[in-house]
Order: sequence, then C-alpha cells, then structure tokens
Amino acid sequence: MSVASAETQATFCATLFDEFARAGLTHVVVCPGSRSTPLALAAAASGLEVQVRLDERSAGFFALGIARVTHRPVVIVVTSGTAVAELSAAVVEASLDRVPLIVLSADRPIELHQRGAAQTINQAGIFSAHARFSIDIQAPGAMTHMQWRPMASRLVLESLGGAESAGVAHANLGFTEPLVAAPGDLPVGRSDGGPWLRRSRIGSERRGLQDLRPRRVVVLGGGIDDEVAVEQLVTTSPVPVLADPRSGARRVSAPNLITAADAIVRSAEALTTYRPDQIVIVGAPAASKELALWMESCATQGTSLLTLGPDGPRRFPLSASVEHRTVASLADAAYALSMEPTPGDDAFVQLWRDAEHKVRASLADFLSSQTWSEMSVVASVAKASTRDEVLVASSSMPIRDLEFFGGLCAARVVSNRGANGIDGVVSTALGVAASKRSTTCVIGDLAFLYDVSALVDGVTDGDGLRIVVLDNRGGGIFSFLPQRREVNGDRFEQLFGTPPHVDPLAVAHGFGITANEIRDLRELEAAMAKPVAGLEVLVCRMPDRDTNAQLHANLHAQLAAALH
Repeated sequence: MSVASAETQATFCATLFDEFARAGLTHVVVCPGSRSTPLALAAAASGLEVQVRLDERSAGFFALGIARVTHRPVVIVVTSGTAVAELSAAVVEASLDRVPLIVLSADRPIELHQRGAAQTINQAGIFSAHARFSIDIQAPGAMTHMQWRPMASRLVLESLGGAESAGVAHANLGFTEPLVAAPGDLPVGRSDGGPWLRRSRIGSERRGLQDLRPRRVVVLGGGIDDEVAVEQLVTTSPVPVLADPRSGARRVSAPNLITAADAIVRSAEALTTYRPDQIVIVGAPAASKELALWMESCATQGTSLLTLGPDGPRRFPLSASVEHRTVASLADAAYALSMEPTPGDDAFVQLWRDAEHKVRASLADFLSSQTWSEMSVVASVAKASTRDEVLVASSSMPIRDLEFFGGLCAARVVSNRGANGIDGVVSTALGVAASKRSTTCVIGDLAFLYDVSALVDGVTDGDGLRIVVLDNRGGGIFSFLPQRREVNGDRFEQLFGTPPHVDPLAVAHGFGITANEIRDLRELEAAMAKPVAGLEVLVCRMPDRDTNAQLHANLHAQLAAALH
C-alpha cells in the first residue's frame, strides 16, 4: 500500500472523530490492538476523552455505563478477530435497553480473508441481529472524501435512534498496512461547527392525553432521561404512580408515589381492592415480576392497558390486549401525563396510599427485628445515598431487593435490565464512575467474580467507585426458584448454588484494591458515611442463601397480614 493510501486511512479516521466531536460526543473507549491503529490514533488526537480498557468484553459494558448516565453515544474501538466477538454481550444489553453505542471494529483487508490469516474472522454483520445499523467498509479509501462525514454523522444518528429507538451502530472497517500515518487535510465540515446530519422532532406530545379513566394507576419504569419531566409527573399526578427504582421517581417525595407495589400486588385484595380500570405504562419493564403478572391478571378482569412512548409491542409482550400510544420520547409521555386534565378517583387513590403506608411501616418493623441480612444491607445503601450519586444495582437479587426494600432513594439508579444478565456489572459501574459521578455498586459475590477482569484497569484519578459485595457464597436467586425444592442438596449446590472457590475479599486485595470485610450494619453504615474516593470494595458476609429465602417468606406473610 502506498504512503498516500496510508495517509488516506488516517485522514478518514480523523474525519470520523471530528464528526463525532461536532455531534457532541465526549467519550471513546479504546481496546489495545494493531489493526485498529488508525482509529486509536485518531481518537487520541480528537479531543474526546479516551479510556483504554484491556478486555473487550469488559470495555463494552464500561462504555455502556458511560452512555447510560451521559445519554450520549459512546464510541468503542476494537481490533480485528475475536476482539469484536467479545463485545456481543454488551451489544445485546445496549440494544434491548435502548443505550446508544457506536462500535468501530478494525478488520483485515478482504484479500486476507479465508486464507488462515491471523486474527481474521467474518466480522461483517456480526451484530446484525441486535445492532440498529451495520455497515461493512472494506476499503475506506475507496469512498470519496465527501462520503466520510455523512457516514460518521449517520452512525451517531442511528445509535440515537434513526428509524427505531436508540441502540448500537456498528461500522466494520478494513485497514491495510502500513497502519501509522499522519492525516492530511480533512474534508470541510459544516461552517457552524455542527454535525453533518441533523434531526429534530416535530409535534412533541406535550399536551394532556384524552380518554384516561379516573380509577387508574401509572406504572413508571426506567429510560426517562428528563429529571424535570419525572418530577413534574410524580408531584402532580392525581393517581397512584407505581415507581420502579430505575424510573428516577423514587428520588422525589410525593403523596401518590408508590414504592411498595410488589408487596401490594401480592396481597389477597390485589385483584379486587387495588385493581384499577386502567393501567398506564411508561418506560422500561419494571424489575418486579409480580407487578407484571398482576397487570396481566388485571387485564383478564377488564382493566385496560395503555403504553406511552416511542416503543410499540416489542417491549411489552403481554398476553393481554394492549393499546400502544406512540409519542416521540418517554420524556414527552411523562409531560403528557403530568398535564392530563382527567382527575383521579379520590377513594381509590387513598386505598393505594394507605397500602403504601402499611407496607412501609411493616417493612421498617421487620428490618429492625433482624438487622443483618441482604434486605437490610440494600435498604441501608439506598438510605445512605445522596442526590449527586449514582447507584448501580446488579441482577439478579440486588435490583429486586432495591425495588422491594429501597423505598425512597436519593441516588440515580442504574441497572442492566435489557437482558437482565449478571455479566459486566462491575465494568458498567466503572463506566458510570468514569463520567465523574460518585458511584456505588451493589452486587452479589458471583456477579463480582464473573466480571473480575474489569478490576485490571480500575479507575482513573478523580473517579470514585464503591463496590458493596453481598457475599452469600453462591447464586442466591436459585434459592427462590423451583430448582431448590426439586433438586437434591448436593446436586443443587453443584449446578445452581455454585459456591465460589475464591474469596471476593482476597481477590480485591490481589488487585491492590482497598477492601474491607463488613459483618454488621453498624460497620456498613460507618463505611457508607465516608465519601467515595478511588476504588474500594466492601465485602458483606451475609447469612446463608436458604436463610435469606426464608426471611423473604416470613416477610411476605407479615405484609399479607398487614394489608388484610
């Protein structure tokens, strides 16, 4: 390849990142590699904040964490071969939970394919089942200079949601040696410094909705990135707002805010006293499985279901009949509900208020009676959070415990609930912290160990992440599932309980991380009262998994009695 062609590659890559900067992007995550050299050099010279992560699988979730809290696409640069495949899990999560990412994968030139060349696999369309947009460009130099900016700008728009909602845009780019060269003059961009392609919304749904029923509830999930819209909806709602932790609504104290929906819908009166005529669903599906089952059961008894937002039925695969009312964004849906003129049914609203009060009072009594449990740890972490912090909750149990026991929580809550996996949780939390937000992560011991490679790169100067590990020596969620009853003890532990062979505390110390063992609530509260500085791990030694499951059963019985 000629020197001029190497310069063309470098200029092409520099143009991509110039357009990304013009579009307002701020972060790029780079994984080390040779074939991606033109992209890495262009990223480093772009003015965007560059984060280098060793492990591509971890890097994908790291970028996901940044994108979740900045609401801007994050660029990921990887080299060729299995490095690209390692991003698959993060791509799936971003796709399902509407998080904007731009993947730039370097590729070997086409003449090296199908001939045994190192680090060469079929990368074209590798994410096609999950990416919003994919393009394969085997020779960037074959494109005219005037095509470069539109292509870069399109990657941004596609990741933000071109024809669909936000997700992943993937460009697979073939590069030929030599890979190092200085860029030439970039093709001229917009004179005002803005991106080449622009979009705007017309006809935002920011007026009151029609045909709502007085005896209704609003189920509020995650994904509303406008805090003002959420606060306005919660504080003005004339009907109960059943708020998931990720919705942001639990950061606001309001008369009709319901944080105990999971307990209420388990009650004997769930389909009589508390059944509304209409359920309005806004945002991502809630963490509570019981709430989803209750909504379907209500629908079989005549309750109408209405979803508001940019999504259709794909995100709410309910077996019941649903009306999907499309508005431009979830924020617009929240504003529309806050301006809804239809009043609520005062008597019905009071029933939900009373139930919320009874559950919260009973929960407080229960937690005070057994001060050291997974329940009390999650409740304590939520209570200690502040408004300028982010709380990352892992699947499987931590997000459920936060939903049930967290109540009001000042922090912004983040959780990977697209595919609901436990992979990449530490990486996601590190990405959140990299956005310069004080961050706490609540995670189980298995999920912590699953993502241990994320600890290799740690945090950069000025970032703060506290990881609270619930160490119950295995997979706690399985103690709540039929497998615990139907599989004998040794086999259950082998296949489902899977107690780890290493200690999370020793692992953290092995990485040179500040780590402490926590054995009671007083120690935890003292640790949580300190400001987050750098990377620290708190390993909470919890009672065994079966004891935790029995505590939940006891609590549900107590709450049922309180609501009867």
